[in-house]
Amino acid sequence: MEKRRLKKLGLWLGTLVCAAAVTGCGQTAGEENQAADSSGQAAEETVQAPESEDASSDSEQAAGEEKLTITWLNHYQEAGKQAWVQKCKEVFEEKYPDVTLNIETVGADNYTTILQTKLASDDAPAIFDLASNYDLSVYDEAGHLADLSGQPCLDLVDSDLLLEGQVGGIQKGIPIEITGYGVFYNENVFEENQLEIPTTLTELREACETLSANGIQPFAAPFSEQWAFRYYLRAVTDITCLMPDNNWNVDKMEGTSSFTDDDAFQEAVETYFSFHEYWGDDPFGTSWEDAQSMIANGEAAMCIHGSWAVDGFLSHNPDCRIGVFPMPVSEDAKDSIMIKEPGQQLVLYNSADTAKMEAAYNLMNTIYSEECMAPYAEEAHQMPSVTGDYNMLPALKTIMEYPADSSFMEAGITRTMTSEYEDVFLEILTNYSMGDSFDMDGFCADADAGFAAIQ
Repeated sequence: MEKRRLKKLGLWLGTLVCAAAVTGCGQTAGEENQAADSSGQAAEETVQAPESEDASSDSEQAAGEEKLTITWLNHYQEAGKQAWVQKCKEVFEEKYPDVTLNIETVGADNYTTILQTKLASDDAPAIFDLASNYDLSVYDEAGHLADLSGQPCLDLVDSDLLLEGQVGGIQKGIPIEITGYGVFYNENVFEENQLEIPTTLTELREACETLSANGIQPFAAPFSEQWAFRYYLRAVTDITCLMPDNNWNVDKMEGTSSFTDDDAFQEAVETYFSFHEYWGDDPFGTSWEDAQSMIANGEAAMCIHGSWAVDGFLSHNPDCRIGVFPMPVSEDAKDSIMIKEPGQQLVLYNSADTAKMEAAYNLMNTIYSEECMAPYAEEAHQMPSVTGDYNMLPALKTIMEYPADSSFMEAGITRTMTSEYEDVFLEILTNYSMGDSFDMDGFCADADAGFAAIQ
């Protein structure tokens, strides 16, 4: 794994140098942001050009000069999360009036590219987030992550979650939330159609048939956006592939296991595609924004997604009632397992500028304070990693309180593939999912070949 990681790191750094040079490598950083703007996931604020991270700037922060500015790069698309970020900014700037916090919000599909370009061009944000422990190890190996050991906020975070943010026993990231994955549904639609919570595949198909017969689209499928598309298969493979074999993603990336010879994976893909007739007429033309509106307003009944989706639904209709249940994966109700995991981890850029590092540490401790975590739970409608007695929405309480023997907590494992592998995988899956039938042999062969080209 270490050899492959170093190879990946070398390829990644080479890509960054290419991006910085902007010669023969596609879009410039400016064009990337323009692309994000045109997708409807643009930055929420005008971003000032960040200062260089040169150590010589340490002595420039003298009395009477302009305030120090640090940047928080994020990809939060839901209105509640965006409002929460602004709340953190207000709390932080009130505590530290000599520092300005610049918020830069970009599209989820462009986030990794923009982050890597900034890191390569001496334009690094002070704080940003990473998805997994594996991502932490890669960015840390490149020297980008600051040591968070000893920070006061660590005492407030659920100790079981902190392991997810450690690299070699050193705290490099802090999960900001617990995330749950499942089938989120409009409770009013279920009640009006006299539907019970399905616990088997047959029961779920029967519910879909009832909804279709009554003129309601069973699933809102936002497949025009890769990051949202992936959960419709992941909700099955995490239970049937990853839960029995925690190294499943690693083995696929290392080439020690193929898709062609993986019967459990192929059965999971068949389960995923068996619901394609319930995805609507144009799933690959449906955006995440569209899907949120469809669920919130009762045009569709269900959406397979993460717990952050609750805030998105409510932003379209504050009066809608949202519930959640685990995705059935078999005809045995005991196989309906609620998926939980440590959520996105906030990390600090390992700047040579001591003034910026001090400000970044202060920001990290502010974000994880009770003053900021309470609105994260109650207004952004999330499940904070900081323990507390929060007034959370019913769907989130359902996830938090789901019995341990019916939950899969994906902590301390490689629960997703790295972006280079996942991008290839999802592109191939998209191509094979657009018709009325699914060529399993062709899909697996193409996926194996695509991964082999990276390894």
